[in-house]
Amino acid sequence: MIQDDKKTLMMLIADVHRQFGHRIREMEKNSGSNNCGNCILLELERNGNLTQVELVDKIHMRPSSVSVALQKLELDGLIEKKTKDDDQRYFIVCITQKGKQICDEIKKRIFDLDNSITSQLDEEELEQAKKVLRKINKIFKEEQGENI
Repeated sequence: MIQDDKKTLMMLIADVHRQFGHRIREMEKNSGSNNCGNCILLELERNGNLTQVELVDKIHMRPSSVSVALQKLELDGLIEKKTKDDDQRYFIVCITQKGKQICDEIKKRIFDLDNSITSQLDEEELEQAKKVLRKINKIFKEEQGENI
């Protein structure tokens, strides 16, 4: 195992990302929700109605995991599936009002955890960290020619 003072910047970012994800998953256990379902709901709220293929591409999860999550979300009344008008072989996934309310709860948990961590930084540290991460994100986007 590499000591923290020997890790690269990307290794440290990955560590922070894993820890944040772990804490969110722990919080989700208590709320009865799951990561894949939450990602789907947040993506639908952000982008509107999507096909299952589009969801898989956007949330970077296995099609089988997305399929199982969609079934549960539909049973819970958080999404609806509608047949695509121009191609009956495909369906569009739509978030319901109940799903939007759950999104608000998910975002609240994420922001609460974020605030509990970042409140331990002073304003200068926080702004410097954001500036560096925005720059790294921009570099990745430019190298991939993507508009993520």
